[in-house]
Amino acid sequence: MAQARRVGLLACVALLGGCGGSSAPKPPHGGAVLRLSLPLVPTTLDPARVADLPSLNVAHELYAGLTRFSGPGVAPDLAESWEPSENGLVWTFHLRKGLRWSNEVPITAEDFRRSWLRALAPRTNSAYARAEMQNIRGARRYRVTGSGEVGVEAVDDRTLRVTLQHPVPWLDEQVAWPVFFPVPKSGTATSGPFRLASRGKRRLVLERNLNYWNVEAVKPRRIVLTTFPPAGDGILPFSLAAPGIPWIQSANAPPAGFGRRLPTLSVGLLWLATRRGPLADPATRRTLAAVLDRRILAAEAAERPVRTVVPPAMPGASRLKIPPAGYRVETGPLELTLAYTPEDVRAANLPSQIQSQLARRDIRVTLLPVSFRRLLGLAGPPPKVDLVLLGWSSEFFDEYNILDLFPCASAFNVAQWCDRSYDRLMHRAVRALDDDERWAIERTLVQKVQDAVPAIPLYSASEYVQLRNGLHGFRWSPIGFYELLGMTRS
Repeated sequence: MAQARRVGLLACVALLGGCGGSSAPKPPHGGAVLRLSLPLVPTTLDPARVADLPSLNVAHELYAGLTRFSGPGVAPDLAESWEPSENGLVWTFHLRKGLRWSNEVPITAEDFRRSWLRALAPRTNSAYARAEMQNIRGARRYRVTGSGEVGVEAVDDRTLRVTLQHPVPWLDEQVAWPVFFPVPKSGTATSGPFRLASRGKRRLVLERNLNYWNVEAVKPRRIVLTTFPPAGDGILPFSLAAPGIPWIQSANAPPAGFGRRLPTLSVGLLWLATRRGPLADPATRRTLAAVLDRRILAAEAAERPVRTVVPPAMPGASRLKIPPAGYRVETGPLELTLAYTPEDVRAANLPSQIQSQLARRDIRVTLLPVSFRRLLGLAGPPPKVDLVLLGWSSEFFDEYNILDLFPCASAFNVAQWCDRSYDRLMHRAVRALDDDERWAIERTLVQKVQDAVPAIPLYSASEYVQLRNGLHGFRWSPIGFYELLGMTRS
C-alpha cells in the first residue's frame, strides 16, 4: 500500500544511518580528503536555480531537504516523518528537533515556506520550480504573477503543511529535489552534509558540515571537486542533461572496462509524427516498430534495448511489461525524414543505422540534423519531419512521469498523438494513492502507447562511475543523484 510506503519513519535506515537529531554523537575531525572529477564546475550553487545534473548533485551535497533520494525511493532528511491526508490533498511534514544551519542558526518550517515562494517567484526563473512545484495549490499563478495564496503553511517551527491542487502520490519524492531545499535569508550557510570551503573556476572544495543532523554518517573530512581529467580518487558520472526535460545522451560512452555501470530512468525514444504524412496511419507506425532491430540500435548507443517506454530500473516495471504484439509487416515504398540532434553524442550513429535498416524494407529516410535547442522549442515534429530522436528521463519513481509525455495537451508530445481515453486514465492514475491500483491503470496506459506507437522505445540509458581501489560508500539513485557523504577508504 502506498500510504504505508510513504511514512518517513519507516525509511530511516535506508540511507542516512538513523534518525537522531543534531544532539547525536559527532565524528572526530579526521576523515579522508577525496579528490573527484566532474564534467564541469557549477556556475551556480543556488538550489532554486541549478539545472544541469552536475550542479544539481553538488547542491544536493551542500543543502538538505525534507527527504533525500536513496536508491529507488527516498529516505527522511530534515523531516523525520510525514503523512498525506486520506484524500492525498494535504501533506504534513514534521521537522527534526534541533536542526541548524552551518552557521548555528536554527532551521525552521518558515525557512521552507520562504524558500519555496522564492523559488516560485518569476524573478528567480527556476526551471525546476516550473517542473516540480506546479501541483501545489496556487503555485501556477504565483510563478507567473508573483502574488496570490500558495498552499504552503508553517504551522509551527517544526511543522510544514502543503496543500495540493490534486493528489500527488509521489510528493515525498518531489521534495527531494534541490528546488525544494531551504536557503538562508542571507549569507552562504548550508544545511546539508557539507559546506562550501572554497570555489574557483575549475575547482570546488567541500568540507564536512558539523551542524548537519546526521553528521556521524558523513565520512569524508573534505571533498575536492575538479573538472576532468585531473587524476584523483574517482570520476563521477559525466552526463550533463538533467531529468524532467526532453533528454539526449550528453556524455560519451566510456572505454570498455571503465568503472561501474549504473542504471538510470532515462529512455531513448524514436517519435513518429501521427498528425500528417504516411505515419498518420497506425498500421504503418506498427510496421516501423516491427521491422527496426532494437538490439542493434541499442548497441550503437552502447546501451540495452527495451520493449516498452518504462525503464527497467523503475519500481513496478516488471508489473507493467506488455508482451510484444505480433504485427503483420507490410512495407512498401515510403519516404520519411528523421530529425536528430548531433549533440546526442552517444547515439551519434543511430540515425544512419535507422536509415540503413529501413532502406532494406524499401523505406527511404532523409536525415535532418537539428539543434537540441530547436527541438526543445517544438511541441511536435518540425514541418515535413516524420521521425524525431529524443528521449526522456524521469524525475521521480513512477511510470506516470514517462506516460505523462503522451496526453493530448502535453508540451512534450512530439508525436502530437491524441487519445481522449488515454487522458481520462491519466487523470485517474495521478489520483490513485495506492501503488497497486495505480500500476493497474498504468499497465493499460502502457498498452495504449504500445498499440498506437506514437514513439518507439529504443534503449534504457546507463551512467558510469570510476573509483580507485579501496574507495567505497558511493551511492547512486537511478534518478541521477549520487551520494558522497558515506564515501571513505578501506
